[in-house]
Amino acid sequence: MEDVSTIVAKLYEGHPYPPPILDLSKAISQGNYQVGDPTLWAPLLWPEGRPRQKLKILVAGCGTQQAAWFAFTNRDSDVMGVDLSEPSLAHHRYLQEKHALQNLRLFRGDLREVGKIGENFDLIICTGVLHHMADPDEGARALAGVMVNDGVLVGMVYAAFRRTGVYMMQDLFRRLEVKPDASGIAFARQVLASLPPWHFAHFHINASQDVKSDAGFVDTFLHPQDRAYTVPQVLALIEGNGLHFQGWFENALYYPEGSDSIAPELRARLAKIPERDQWASMELLMQWAHWHFFFARKRPTPAISFSGDAWKSYVPHYNPGIRRLAQNQFSRLGQPITLSAHEIAPFSAVDGVKTVGEIGAHTRQMFERLWKQGHIMVSKA
Repeated sequence: MEDVSTIVAKLYEGHPYPPPILDLSKAISQGNYQVGDPTLWAPLLWPEGRPRQKLKILVAGCGTQQAAWFAFTNRDSDVMGVDLSEPSLAHHRYLQEKHALQNLRLFRGDLREVGKIGENFDLIICTGVLHHMADPDEGARALAGVMVNDGVLVGMVYAAFRRTGVYMMQDLFRRLEVKPDASGIAFARQVLASLPPWHFAHFHINASQDVKSDAGFVDTFLHPQDRAYTVPQVLALIEGNGLHFQGWFENALYYPEGSDSIAPELRARLAKIPERDQWASMELLMQWAHWHFFFARKRPTPAISFSGDAWKSYVPHYNPGIRRLAQNQFSRLGQPITLSAHEIAPFSAVDGVKTVGEIGAHTRQMFERLWKQGHIMVSKA
């Protein structure tokens, strides 16, 4: 019997994922980005400060373009892309030649084999891979084993609740022996189109652009190996395998401050429970997340906390998605950012240099709220 890695490799050889793009500069100019890119997210990766300018970056499970993307935006760093699929690596070679990516190297192999590369890395990107492994814990341990002491893992695994209907349909298609070929994809699409409006699969289908392509559709509904995680399970995956949880990519999904629809009585109760219970509670309440994007460290660093005095030395940075609409108006992810009249000036004073204490001690609650809403990142002076 073929092992899971071989089966997954065959799937992606037949359906390279994500659908290949032909021009990185064009994709970036359209507002696309890669989560964890240190040119954008350095304060999240290293709140204490970037350890060095020339980084060694590993993209584990790089698909058709992810390692090339990091090499393109981080030309002063060395990037290693690892993937099981030869067609995916072939498209990387196309992008490497097109964009003259001299800082990109490629390795065909299993994530479990990254130790064979014989190098350690400052930054490891592993998004959408661990949940396809027979033993995700083994994969997490392998990545931890090739991180330098101040290294960071940017990870993503599927979130459980929004994918409930996906797993129902995966089970159905396996029972019907639907294959990921043209006729199988056409049949599966017909089945999904005929689902009753109350079917749980609509929670994912209606919010996913990914399933419009055949590669994305196969990756979602016809994948042979797939699991999803709740918040406590994500934390166990990280902390049970030699790593330390550092934070979420999108805080608004995990803190009560990220939602305006929570009743005051409930919000007051949530504020009294430990932070990790807040994260799990928000997942149970809102069921927003399709994925959990997280940051983990090889060596623990003090958590961001506004409850003591450390916040005075925090340096706020705008989330890269922040857009200024007018002098006093901002937005992110297409949603307006609501500030009171006395908050506009301190929010506008954010420059990535001044500390919260320098901007004004009276702004602590504002910056804590904006951080929990995901509008700002925080580094430490």
